Amino acid sequence: MINLFEYYSQGSWDLHYSLIVAGYVNTTVCLSDNGFLPSDVTSPYLFFTGFDKVQGSALYFNQVPVPDYWEILGTNSNAEIFRFDKKRGHIHYAHPAHQRLVKAVDWYDESGRLRVTDHYNNKGYRFSQTTYNIKQEATITSYFTPDNKEVIVVNHLTKDVILNWKDKVYIFKNKSEFVVFYLKEAGYDLRRILYNSLSTPFLTAMNLPNTGQDVLFWQEPITDTVPGNMRLLLDSNHRQTKIVVQEYTAYTNLLKLISSEQASRVAFLGFMYPFARQNNFQNQALILTNSDQIEHLESIVSEVPTMHYHIGAITEMSSRLMDLAKYSNVSLYPNITTEQVKRLYQQADFYLDINRQNEILSATRAAFENNLLILAFTNTSHGPDYTAPSNIFSPMNAGQFKQTLKEALGNRDFLSHLLDRQREHAHVATPEDYKKVIG
Repeated sequence: MINLFEYYSQGSWDLHYSLIVAGYVNTTVCLSDNGFLPSDVTSPYLFFTGFDKVQGSALYFNQVPVPDYWEILGTNSNAEIFRFDKKRGHIHYAHPAHQRLVKAVDWYDESGRLRVTDHYNNKGYRFSQTTYNIKQEATITSYFTPDNKEVIVVNHLTKDVILNWKDKVYIFKNKSEFVVFYLKEAGYDLRRILYNSLSTPFLTAMNLPNTGQDVLFWQEPITDTVPGNMRLLLDSNHRQTKIVVQEYTAYTNLLKLISSEQASRVAFLGFMYPFARQNNFQNQALILTNSDQIEHLESIVSEVPTMHYHIGAITEMSSRLMDLAKYSNVSLYPNITTEQVKRLYQQADFYLDINRQNEILSATRAAFENNLLILAFTNTSHGPDYTAPSNIFSPMNAGQFKQTLKEALGNRDFLSHLLDRQREHAHVATPEDYKKVIG
């Protein structure tokens, strides 16, 4: 049995973790390799290039090789490469961006057109390169061994994949053919495949013998139609496949669109999460932000004074935000460190998701995993999957937000009730749930 993922997204991570906790410790294969896959995830590109056997560490942004007299200028979000006053390159960081580790470098010609992207991995090597045509469309991506020998060539226009392997050249007309060859060459047990995409993983399964029993984990919305490839699975007996929907609204919508016989092959499963601690019912709240645009912040601080507010940013803070230091129940953390963030997640029991700009450090997900009660406004909520709808308030109704905060502070039973609703909304699953559905 193997896990076969198109991308190693948050949903893939959640499924991978849940399967491990439930006792399904399968080889996990990702079909899109950005060079920063976890150590327990492999890919066709790692296998054929040999990078699965290489040690190393990612490049820091100023370690990118550039010609003499070219300059690299970096911020916490990206870096740029200049030849005198002309931009010739753009450096993309791996997540989290503030660590400034290099994932890719775009190179521009004299006219400013994107011509080449060098892709770097978490071992510090340039493991692939993409070239572009005059329209700046990706045409070819080549993958290299650690000693810079080209081993895989992907033609984005024709979809062909060329593989140089064991002194032979193989030509595949599409990615799924290439993946089938890889799975067999790597020697995996293909009698059962767990996958979460109806693109290449689905097409790969369809190209395997029909003796398998697979599971599709569906992690996308379903509204008024059944996706075409899912309909094919429901109508086909090729490799009998169970469909497990992991978003509850999508699950209920799907049941309305299929027959009762087809519904017997469909189930719902949430995720399991690595909960780090229990809520300690302390009057400590955390806010992470990279701007001073925080909804109703000063009125919350002043009208709920029994709460202590810890406000952190990975950048400098504006004078407007620094002015909040006048309140004795506010602690400010400009240029907050990773260790400080970890400590505050242990110390706080509330997370106020009230900054209007982009979320930083996957804050609501981390708050959820630390069992902090999450409260938000409709115009600031960054993690609706982890925030109970009843805990997301209209900015026009800040009074109710503050009243809920006061009640949760003064009533442990009420706070426990809100935390239960938070977990229920997230549909937290158990190992038994997984074993019952997967078998």
